[in-house]
Amino acid sequence: MLKKCALVTGAVRNSGLGIARKFLSEGVPTFITSRVEEDAVKVAEELTKEFNVPCFGLGFSPRNAKEETDPMFAKIEEKGYYVDSLVCNAADLGRWMDPLTVEADKWEDVILTNIMGYFLPARAAARQMIANGDPKSGTIVLMGSINYKDALPERSAYIASKGAIRSMTKGLALDFAPYGIRINCIAPGPIWTTRYDEWTPEEAVARTATVPLNTITTKEQIGNVTWFLSSEPSQNMTGSVLVIDGGVDCLNVDINKYK
Repeated sequence: MLKKCALVTGAVRNSGLGIARKFLSEGVPTFITSRVEEDAVKVAEELTKEFNVPCFGLGFSPRNAKEETDPMFAKIEEKGYYVDSLVCNAADLGRWMDPLTVEADKWEDVILTNIMGYFLPARAAARQMIANGDPKSGTIVLMGSINYKDALPERSAYIASKGAIRSMTKGLALDFAPYGIRINCIAPGPIWTTRYDEWTPEEAVARTATVPLNTITTKEQIGNVTWFLSSEPSQNMTGSVLVIDGGVDCLNVDINKYK
C-alpha cells in the first residue's frame, strides 16, 4: 500500500523551500522539485537530516509539463508514496517583457510554465488520490498572486497566467468536489526572496514602508498559509483565494518597485 506524501514544485529556495520545511516540520514525507535535479536532491538530503522525515528531490521543468509530469508521479509511486498534498509553486516570473519586442516563444514559455505546469500536476495528483482510495483527504494548492488583478508593466504574460490560475482554481474545485478533493489558491503580494537581499538597508526600509503592516511576507508565512489550506482547519474550503500581502492590495500603491 502506498503511503501519503506532499509534493512541492520549485522548492529548493524562497517560498517553495519555506513550504517544504513546514510540511516536514509537521512530519509529512515530502518530495521537492527543481529544474536542476541535482539541486533538488542536495536540498532534500539536507532537509531529511534536519527534520528526520523523508524528503526526496526530483527534477521537473514545469515548462515541459506535458512530457515530465507523468514520469515524475511514477517516480513518486516507485518510492512507495502517492501525492495527498500538492503545492504548485514553481513559476516563470516573466520579467522585463516589452510586449512590442518580446519574442513570442518567451511569452509562451511563461504561459506554459505557469498554467500547464500547474494543471497537469494537479490532474496527476487528483488521479493518484482517487486511485489510492482516500481522495477526501487530498488537497491541492496553486500559487497565484495579487497581480491576477493588479497589473504590472512589461509582465503581461505573468499577469495573464496568474489570472488563469485564479480561474482554474475555481473550475477545478467544481470538477474535483465530487471526489472530496479540495483545491485552493494563495495570492501573495511582495515576498522577501533572495533577490530582495540585494536591497540596501535604506532601500529595504523605504520599500517595506509601502506595505500597510510595514512588513514583507516571508517564506515561513507562505509555508504556514499553505499548510492551513492543506490541513483539517480548512476542510470546508475549496475554490478559494487567500491573499497574503500585508495589506498592499487594499491600497493604490506604486507596485512597480516589486516587479
